[in-house]
Amino acid sequence: MLAVKGSTGRRKDPACGTCRKKCRRCDRARPICGRCSAQGLHCEGYPPRFQFADVSTACLEEDAISPSLSTSTTIVAAESTSSVDVRMESDPGIIDPSESEEPLPPAAGNSTGGSSKSPIEMIPPTSPSTSLSPSVAVIQTPLGQTAASSPLHEPTMLSIRAILNSTDGSSEPREASTESRDKSGNPFQLVLSEALTMSIGEARNPFREHLLPLAYQHDSVMHALLGLTACHMYNSGKDSSQRCLATSLQHRVAALQSLGSLLTKEQTSGLMTTEEEAILATVLLLVTHDICETGISSHGTHLTGMEPFCSRIARLDGHHRRSKSSMFLVSALTWLDLLRGFSGAEKLTYSADVRACVRDHGSLSLHCLVGCPPAIFYRIGIVLQAAKDHMVQRISFPEFQQVLHDAERFLRVWDPDQVTYPTEQKEWRHLAEAFRHACLLRVMRFPDAFTVSCTDPRIQESVAAILDVSAQMPRDSVFYKRLLFPLFLAGADTASPHQIHYTSWCISEIKQSTGFQHPAMTELLTNVWDERKHQTRGWNNVPWMEFVSLMLDHSC
Repeated sequence: MLAVKGSTGRRKDPACGTCRKKCRRCDRARPICGRCSAQGLHCEGYPPRFQFADVSTACLEEDAISPSLSTSTTIVAAESTSSVDVRMESDPGIIDPSESEEPLPPAAGNSTGGSSKSPIEMIPPTSPSTSLSPSVAVIQTPLGQTAASSPLHEPTMLSIRAILNSTDGSSEPREASTESRDKSGNPFQLVLSEALTMSIGEARNPFREHLLPLAYQHDSVMHALLGLTACHMYNSGKDSSQRCLATSLQHRVAALQSLGSLLTKEQTSGLMTTEEEAILATVLLLVTHDICETGISSHGTHLTGMEPFCSRIARLDGHHRRSKSSMFLVSALTWLDLLRGFSGAEKLTYSADVRACVRDHGSLSLHCLVGCPPAIFYRIGIVLQAAKDHMVQRISFPEFQQVLHDAERFLRVWDPDQVTYPTEQKEWRHLAEAFRHACLLRVMRFPDAFTVSCTDPRIQESVAAILDVSAQMPRDSVFYKRLLFPLFLAGADTASPHQIHYTSWCISEIKQSTGFQHPAMTELLTNVWDERKHQTRGWNNVPWMEFVSLMLDHSC
């Protein structure tokens, strides 16, 4: 029978960076310590809460551990302001607390005496006799009683190591055996990160390269990443249990709570560079979570709130002061802002300076994320900004018309062969051509989306060009899934039955390959096609933008 030997007491949380440097006593208050606050000093904050330790230090008797455990590594997540000790195990052979000869001793209280529940505590405990699975957290309560959270189905991956497939916090995953890969599924490393972006040749996947290190340093990114992964597994059918859905919700709530703490710290004492990146990454993951779940984001306010952060990064003097992670995150958020501007120019929030920064310094991120050339990205941003300015009468109608004329002329003569792409594959040019015509479709819908019918030859030319690009790409190509947005715009601007059928088939292929079901987009296209067929409103054209407003009204 295996015995669990309790620790004599838990070490106090480390002092803040400023007090450690000055060798002063620190009261460990958060977000800034009392000494720094009283003396007007800049509090450098506290070390990361997640440390990687050998299991021999995790209160397990060395001679009672199986050989497979004695050489493995586990993640010890110690919440410095909590009175519970949470240990996440991802190894087989976890000790059943009902078989231990000694009960786990109570955890030592922290110096502040405060107590805040860890997000893992939101999972209802089971009876002590429940056998723990590799992804169950053992919770040591202040009363010395051991409780096990509900055994989560392994694909939900509450075990951080199982989801992120990395035990050292690095951006590069370690090689794993075929058995362990099959067991965990590595849903983020092998599935979700590949669906979110393109990994071409020797280029690193930016989601793995930039978000994984942040997830190991900051609670908000970790929970947002775990929540998105669980949501994607549920919606893609890899784990259709309600437990997986509940896990997704729990992590999203925890991510929002941690995000609130970071934003509070930004107001009181300022943030370090990695903390700013953590905020950007958390919002990006939360918005992506909404897109995965419903296709309509309820975190548009957070996306808008990131504009000051992105503007501050864009204004930095010199490219060398912008980290690769910052530029990737700014590029991704700016693209999302541009997308919502397509449905209504009044929603566009980020400034032209931010878009110019992405064009000049984030071209690789744009290519890998969406396949849109930076020059086209920047030009359509000018059009949407002018449309917004015209709505609030910052520019006159003739000035707006001139912007539209210049943009259409630019897009019609733009040559995709003159662009420098990440690799030599011809699919980059096909993608660029699709985005060129997608932006032309949006430009031609200004200033009045009801005026030009979808049977107009110019509209049909761009629709056919996008569908031709789709026909030229292999279905198993990593480039093919980046055609979703151009295909959506082509489908929204056609009334031809065979074009509607082909567009639906292509979009279904992309849904299946990425695991993102995009229910809102599917509903919107169905509504547009039904209205074009039945003409219940008597419109000369059926603008898809009108149905976005109707969907948002119904969702409120």
